[in-house]
Amino acid sequence: MAERVFAQNHLDSEVRKGKQGGAFCWPSGPDLTPWVMLNYQGKADDVSTMAHELGHAVHGMLAADHSIFTFHSNLPLAETASTFGEMVLVDHMLKHETDESVRRDILFGQVDGAYATIMRQAFFALFERQAHEMIQKGASVDDLAQAYMQNLKDQFGEAVDVSDEFRWEWVSIPHIYDVPFYVYAYTFGQLLVLSLYQQYKQEGQSFIPRYTKILSTGGSKAPVQVLSEAGIDVFDAKFWQGGFDVVSGLVDELEAL
Repeated sequence: MAERVFAQNHLDSEVRKGKQGGAFCWPSGPDLTPWVMLNYQGKADDVSTMAHELGHAVHGMLAADHSIFTFHSNLPLAETASTFGEMVLVDHMLKHETDESVRRDILFGQVDGAYATIMRQAFFALFERQAHEMIQKGASVDDLAQAYMQNLKDQFGEAVDVSDEFRWEWVSIPHIYDVPFYVYAYTFGQLLVLSLYQQYKQEGQSFIPRYTKILSTGGSKAPVQVLSEAGIDVFDAKFWQGGFDVVSGLVDELEAL
């Protein structure tokens, strides 16, 4: 399915003047191969980004049997295939990389990314909820900036000295005002995939039908129902703890280097 994106020339990877930064995938309809936009320069991060966006593409193609109204994934599951794709790539790199310094960089990137995707996005969501409540009560932009600054201080505590200009960081994060509460999907999705990946490593090939069943549902069912039908109880704390255990294992391996 990923190769289909290349074969149909639906991946724009060239870096050129006037092209926007970042990356995204757009599965526009169930009868069309998704389009992927990224800026590829041959770096390890670029390969990871491509794995992420192609995961979105595969997600859309697996749900192609649904109508235009139900084939797009709902937000809590929107990052499942993309994050899983990154995990497969990282596992492959760690399996074949023998240079300790390179392995250290890969592991550090994973730990750093886990914080950015789990904790940081969760704090974005907390700020977003607070901001909506404040706006209903007539809060000004300065009030929101002050609330965001306090959010950062709560998040980092004494570990990071946050300079004053970061009170305006929220303005530069389009998810917060373009797609309300999308950020929660990153936290949910990352922990979900880490836990799913743990199961994949334990079960091997027998896990794959359960995984593809989740993706092929698209947005036709609620996340709790989709995961329940795949044998996953999202109300079981042990399942979610599995995701944190993966990150803990990465930290342990990093410290061992």
